[in-house]
Amino acid sequence: MKHFFFVVLLLMYVSHCLSANILAFLPTFARSHYGGFQPLLKELAVRGHNVTVLSHFALKNPPPNYHHIDVSKERQNDNNFSILSIAPYLKPLVIPIGTLFFGSQITLETLNNTKVKEFIHSDGYQFDVVIFENFQHECFVSMSHKFSAHAIQLFPATPIAFTSQWYSQPFNPSYIPDPNSGYKDHMSLFERTINFLVTCLQFFLFPIFYMPKQNEIMLNYFNYTGSEFRPSLEEMTKNISLTLINTHFTLGTARPLVPSFIEVAGMHLKPASKLPKDLQEHMDNSPDGVVYFSFGSVVKGSHLPMHQVEMFLRQLGQIKQKVLWKWESDDLPELPPNVVVNKWFPQVDILGHPNCVLFITHGGIHSIEEAVYYGVPILAISIFGDQLYNSIMMESRGAAIRLKYSELTENRFSDNLHDMLSNTSYKQNAIKLSKIFHDQPMKPLDKAVYWIEYVIRHNGAHHLKTAGNQLNWIQFLSIDVMLVLLLTMFLILIVSFYTMKKMYEWFIRYREYREYHTETNDDKKEK
Repeated sequence: MKHFFFVVLLLMYVSHCLSANILAFLPTFARSHYGGFQPLLKELAVRGHNVTVLSHFALKNPPPNYHHIDVSKERQNDNNFSILSIAPYLKPLVIPIGTLFFGSQITLETLNNTKVKEFIHSDGYQFDVVIFENFQHECFVSMSHKFSAHAIQLFPATPIAFTSQWYSQPFNPSYIPDPNSGYKDHMSLFERTINFLVTCLQFFLFPIFYMPKQNEIMLNYFNYTGSEFRPSLEEMTKNISLTLINTHFTLGTARPLVPSFIEVAGMHLKPASKLPKDLQEHMDNSPDGVVYFSFGSVVKGSHLPMHQVEMFLRQLGQIKQKVLWKWESDDLPELPPNVVVNKWFPQVDILGHPNCVLFITHGGIHSIEEAVYYGVPILAISIFGDQLYNSIMMESRGAAIRLKYSELTENRFSDNLHDMLSNTSYKQNAIKLSKIFHDQPMKPLDKAVYWIEYVIRHNGAHHLKTAGNQLNWIQFLSIDVMLVLLLTMFLILIVSFYTMKKMYEWFIRYREYREYHTETNDDKKEK
């Protein structure tokens, strides 16, 4: 018995020694960005770490060592604005230029929150690790400096070209499409040209126009005690220990990753649960299958123009499958008998039901992950951002059809809808992708926890970063090497030209000398 208590005490002591104080600084109000990482924060607490989460979203039944700092507030009514109104103008070259000038507004809106400001200026907290989301929030890395903690950043989707330069992350535009371009990895000459320009715009213009704005925000909002000794934003960004990316090579393109970049897509996924009784009956009693239709949380179906709503209903009413449509408004035309609408559906449990035969979606990263996890084919009506990239990658895998919202017509929607429902290859390819996604040595959640604890065990694990992490962009792109080579070639040409000129002058003088002596000798002979 004494030995038993000794072992228990020893295990408690070891657990205490290995536990860390972790801050998750996630003040962004987008639930779609937060939801995929919330299981990670809970799991860190379950495994004995003291986790403090600053966010808009509380966790139901949190572990005892999970502490939530609620920064939610009443937001101004923005129901009149719809991203659908500007979707036609979001072209590959327009998005990065717009981000240059307006991207930092997301950060400003997030930080203009009294509760967030109070926490930034508060004292009395101690943290070993700071986790923050970097979706145009580079200045959030300041929180790791405030607490002298290791920095870990979260990317909610596939990182764009710009973010790679701070970590020496390879980003070759000839085969790695930038998510803003909306291209797949096998690109035509025209697509590679546009993708190259999109990449160059970010590599050269973002440090000049975008990062100074982030630096200005850092100086205005993160002016805590000791901030006067803070390194530059670029230095702190390069000092980030670990990057967890909400993606996987089955969802996007295969690409080289430095050791500090870890793909962890699908941490929120698990086998489907039983549905509420009415939905369970709908799913079970649909011999031809069920089509699930949702534009996610950012794009509301109720923002659609009424003529498009009527078009969708006309076409959906002609299929034999039952349709579940997530619709956030009480205002809706008369529904066909096979269409059921609701303001909320348990999406993952519907997709996980064997009778779900098609998912009509906007192509957001979580929706794509869920469809791949459960092996459901996709009809993606992509609108903006990474939706274009996510959906075309699924199309290139044969598990989806991408239809751009800006190109949406009734004929195209009808043709694509009936093609998806009649062609079994989409379902077969979706199941194939699902098997590949599931075939991982570790579950994504376990992988993310392992690498965070790895950073803690190895005091920041800065050995995961390449030597290129300390190079500036001129050195990283070997521009200085090219200048040296060009200068060397120029000097060689100058020396060669000078040498040839001297040799030519010597040859001319020598010829004149020979001619002179030849003429002199001839004169002597004549005399």
